[in-house]
Amino acid sequence: MSRRTESRRARAAHRDAARDERRARLRLLLARADRGVLTPEDCAALRAEVEAEVAESDTYRRSATGQQAAAMRLHHRIAAAEQALVETETERDQVLAHLAQARA
Repeated sequence: MSRRTESRRARAAHRDAARDERRARLRLLLARADRGVLTPEDCAALRAEVEAEVAESDTYRRSATGQQAAAMRLHHRIAAAEQALVETETERDQVLAHLAQARA
């Protein structure tokens, strides 16, 4: 299945599984480090796992920042639309009052 046809839920599940596996490897390597039995290969693996975790964290932090900015823009648009509604309703009420006076 290509990335385009794979569902969002399936991609999220795949990312979650990969993250869980990476974190399990990190815990194992950290346990070895605590015991002082890291081999040079373990050190390289630890570095690679930490770098992958940091890269993923940075990616999601950027994404979250973009989503927050988009939410703030939408919030401002909604506030402006609500203000426009209040102004329109006020003008409508003034016109109706003026018409009522003109009829009287």
